[in-house]
Amino acid sequence: MSQPDLGALLADAKAARGWSFEAMSRACGGVPTGKRLFQLINSPLKNFPDPDTIRGLQKATGASATELVMAAARSLGLDVTEADPDALHVPGISGASDTARQALLEIGWEISALSAQAAATPSAAAPSRATREPTERKRPPRGASRRHSTELPENWQDLAAYRGPEEHLRRADEWDARGEESQG
Repeated sequence: MSQPDLGALLADAKAARGWSFEAMSRACGGVPTGKRLFQLINSPLKNFPDPDTIRGLQKATGASATELVMAAARSLGLDVTEADPDALHVPGISGASDTARQALLEIGWEISALSAQAAATPSAAAPSRATREPTERKRPPRGASRRHSTELPENWQDLAAYRGPEEHLRRADEWDARGEESQG
């Protein structure tokens, strides 16, 4: 499904409510004017709308500032989508510690670098875990960016370690000791 440009988004909101251009302007709080709304819907967009216009359009359409800016960008011929294909949404991450968020970012950067490296040399097999040599840990200078660093935070084991119930592991050990297999 293609995403609407600004004119289509505004025209849909106007039509859904049966507004005239002046009524839509009143719903926007007076900015943009009815004349400007007519231009935004019916004429090619030449520049991004100013912040007051975006705020007014938010009031009338119920669309977020992001939706309106992205629609305006599409109107200007920019190839944009609502979601960055490189973005990864992690539910609940906003409640995680800065260290945990930084660890996830660094893992992402490392995976990205390894993917780019693998794409550049598709015939070379990645070394097995047993044959890789550990890298020397170096701390970046205070305040320096650790982006693209292979260093993990000092508490990486705590961040990666499983902390859930372990009863199933005890049962599996008991079954192994008796030579049995699980039924599930």
